[in-house]
Amino acid sequence: MFLHSLFLVVLKVTAVFATNPGVAFEQDNSLPLLRLPYGTWRASQYNKDADVYTFRNIRYGAPPVGELRWARPAPPKYTHGIQDGSYGPNCIPIALPGSEGDHMSENTTTKADEDCLFLDAYVPRKVLRKHKRNTPVVVWIHGGGFTVGSKDTDLGMGYYDGTGLIQQADHDLIVITINYRLGGFGFLAGEPLRTAGTFHAGLHDQRAALAWVQSYIHLLGGDPDNVSAWGQSAGAGSIMYHLVAEGGTLDPLFQRAFVQSPGFASGMDMEYQYERFQNFTALAGCEDAGSHVMDCLRAVDASVLTEVNKQVFSWEASPVPDGMYIQSTADVELAKGNYWKYLDSLMISNVLDEGSILVPQPIPPNQLENNIYFHFPSRAYHLAQEMVDFYRRRYANSPPAEMITDMTRDLTITCHQRTLSEAYAKITWATQYSYLDGVLNGVHASESVAQWYNPQLSNRTEPLFAEYQRYITNHARSGNPNNNNHPGPKATGLLNWPKIEGIEREEMGNVLNMTNAGFELTDGDQMLRSTCGTWTKLLVEAASMSG
Repeated sequence: MFLHSLFLVVLKVTAVFATNPGVAFEQDNSLPLLRLPYGTWRASQYNKDADVYTFRNIRYGAPPVGELRWARPAPPKYTHGIQDGSYGPNCIPIALPGSEGDHMSENTTTKADEDCLFLDAYVPRKVLRKHKRNTPVVVWIHGGGFTVGSKDTDLGMGYYDGTGLIQQADHDLIVITINYRLGGFGFLAGEPLRTAGTFHAGLHDQRAALAWVQSYIHLLGGDPDNVSAWGQSAGAGSIMYHLVAEGGTLDPLFQRAFVQSPGFASGMDMEYQYERFQNFTALAGCEDAGSHVMDCLRAVDASVLTEVNKQVFSWEASPVPDGMYIQSTADVELAKGNYWKYLDSLMISNVLDEGSILVPQPIPPNQLENNIYFHFPSRAYHLAQEMVDFYRRRYANSPPAEMITDMTRDLTITCHQRTLSEAYAKITWATQYSYLDGVLNGVHASESVAQWYNPQLSNRTEPLFAEYQRYITNHARSGNPNNNNHPGPKATGLLNWPKIEGIEREEMGNVLNMTNAGFELTDGDQMLRSTCGTWTKLLVEAASMSG
C-alpha cells in the first residue's frame, strides 16, 4: 500500500513543479498538445466525423526493465521533445494455442517489448475546446488470458477504439485504453518475489494506469471522481482483484465497473506455482543463483525471457494470492466479505456460449478431474473430488462434452460473476449477449463486436449494437444504464433494465438478454446458485486449510 501511495504522491508532487501542464492548441497545428510534468504528447489524429481526438501511447510508467522487472511500476522519467504517439510497443505476449497466423494475434506480437506501459486517450473535441472538467471516464482493461492482448489488438477493425462509444454517449465520455505486463513478465509467482519483487506486476501496472487517470485526467477534461473500469475476460478478472486488494481496504481508484465474462484460475496451488517459478528460472539459466536468483533473472536478455515465457506460460496465467496484496483468490475474498464496499454501481455480463471455445478439442481424457484439481492445493484434493462428484451426479444422463463445457463455463467464468453479484447485489445490473452473427455466434468475447461498434470502421449498420452501447455508456455517465439522469432523444426506445433480483434463488432475475430480435428480460441460467455456491464453499474451505 505504501508504494501505491508513493506512486500517487510522486505524480502529484511532480505536477506542482511542472510548467503549464494541460492541453494547448497551437496556431500552426490543428492537433492539440497534452503537457504533462514528464513530457509532452501531441494528439496523433482527429476524427472529423466523430469529432474526437486520439492521443496515442502516452507513457504512464517507466520501462519495467532491469531492476524494475517483476517490480511495481515506477513513475515515468522526463522525456524531451514533443511525442507524436508513434512509439509505444505492446507488452510481450504469448500466442494462444491455435492462434498462429491469426490477424489479431500477429498485431499484438508486432513491436512487442518490455517497454510497454502506455495508454491511449480518446477525447471529444468539445471537451478540450470548452475546457470542461467533469467528463465521465472509462478505463478499458483488455482480456487475453493474462498472456496475450493489448490496447492495439485490432484498431483497424475498431476494437478498443473509443470513438463509437463517445458518439453514443453524446460526446460526454473519455475512453482510456491501457497495456499491462503479461505472462511470466506480469504474473510470475515464487518465494523470492515475496521480498524481491511482486507476484502480480501486471495488476500493479493496471493500478498505475488508474493512478495516472486520478492525477492527470482533469487536464483532458475528465472527472477523476467519475471513473468506470471496464474489462473483459482477464481484464474483468483483474477488476475483481482490484476490488479485493488488501482485503478490500484499498481504494481501487474507480467508482463504477463493467465486468464482462471474468476469467481467471484460483491460483491457490502454491506447489504448482513454485514449481513453475523453478522451471522458469532453470530455463532462463538462473537455477544455481541461490539467494541472488532475482538479480540473475533481471540480468537475462529479454529475447531469452521471451522464449522461456512461451514455454512456461504457454496456456494460462492468473493472479496468484500472496497473502498480502492479494490475500486469497477473488471468489474467496468476496464470499468472506473482504471487498471494497464503496463501489457506486456495477454491471456484469456473460455471453450465450462461454464454455465451448475454452474446451480443447478433442477433449483430453480426465479433463473434468484435471480441470477441477488444478484450482486446489494438493492437501485439498478431497475437496476437489467433491466438485468432481457434484458434476458427475448433475450430468449423469448428459453427454460428457456437455458436462465438460458447462464445467469450464461455470468454474472459469460465470461463477465468478455469481460471487461478485452476490457481494454487490444492491447495485448490480446483469446482461447476457446472445446475438448470433454467423461468425462468432455468442462465444466467449463475441460481445466485443457490439461494444466497440463503429459503423465507419465495420462498414455495417446494426441498431442493436448502438443500443447496447447506449446502455453501457449510460452506466458510465450516471451509474444507471437506463440513462435516468441524462434524458435525451437517444435515450428513448430502450427497454427498461432493472437491477438484478432474486439473488437467493437458483437463477437470479432481471438479466437483460440481447438477441437478434432485440432485448428481453430473462433469468440467469448460467450462474446457478447450487453450482456456484458449492464451488465457492469448497474454495473457502481449501483456503482455510492453506493458512
